[in-house]
Amino acid sequence: MAKSYIAFFKLELKVLAREPVTLFFMIILPVILTVVFGGAFGSEATKYGDHVLGIDTIVPVNIVFLLANVGLMGVPITVVELKEQEILKRYITYPINYKTYFVSLFSVFSFVSVLSTLLFSLIAFLFYGAKWHMNIWDFLIFLVLYIAMTIIFDGIGSLIALLVKGSRTSSMVTSGFFLSLIFTSGVALPVESLPAVVQKIAYMFPMYHCIEVAQMLWISEFRFTGLWDNILYIAAATAALMVFLGRVKVKWD
Repeated sequence: MAKSYIAFFKLELKVLAREPVTLFFMIILPVILTVVFGGAFGSEATKYGDHVLGIDTIVPVNIVFLLANVGLMGVPITVVELKEQEILKRYITYPINYKTYFVSLFSVFSFVSVLSTLLFSLIAFLFYGAKWHMNIWDFLIFLVLYIAMTIIFDGIGSLIALLVKGSRTSSMVTSGFFLSLIFTSGVALPVESLPAVVQKIAYMFPMYHCIEVAQMLWISEFRFTGLWDNILYIAAATAALMVFLGRVKVKWD
C-alpha cells in the first residue's frame, strides 16, 4: 500500500511538472491575483478596523480561490483525460487497490496547493503589509478548514469526472461551474450587492461559505455564533462527500 502510494505520488508529481498550463493556474495565477489586488486595495483599511488592511482579507479569499480552482478544474479534467486514454482501466486490473491512485493524485494536487499558498502568502506579508492576526486556536481551526475545503472541492471535481464523458465536455462543465462560483461567492463582486435571487443561489454554493469562514479566521474575528450556518454547511458537505466517495462503486474506466 505505502509503496504503491509513493510510486503513484512520484509519477503524478512528474506528470504535473510537465504541464505548464496547470502549474500556471495553480501557482502563477494566485500570485498574480495577490499582486494585482494587493497593489490596488492592499493598503486600505477595512470595515473590521484600521488594523485590518485590504490585503488581510485578500489572502484568505485567494486561498479559497486556489483550492476551488484545483478541485474543480484540475481534478476532473485530469481524471477524464485518463479515462479517455484507458489508463484507469489498466490501473483497475493491477494487483493493487486502484483507489490508491486517486489518493496519490489528490495528494499531489494538495501538495502543490500548499506550496502555492505559502508562496503568495509570503508575497503578501513581505511586499503588501499583511499581518498575522490568528491565535493558536484560529490557526488550528483554519488548518481543519483548509483540509475540509480540499475535500469539498476535490470531491465535487471527482463527481463531475464520474458524470461527464469527454475532456471537452468536462472542461466546459467545470469552467461554467467555477465561473458561477466566482461571481456568486464574493470574489468578483460583494455578495451583498447582488440581486436577492442571486444571493439565495450563492448561499447554495460551497465557495461562499468557505470564504466567509476563512476570512473571519484569518483576521481573528471568528465566532461560532455568527457563522454557525456556514460552519454547518461546510461540515455537512465535507462529511457527505467523504462518505459518498469512500463507498460509491463506480466504473472509472
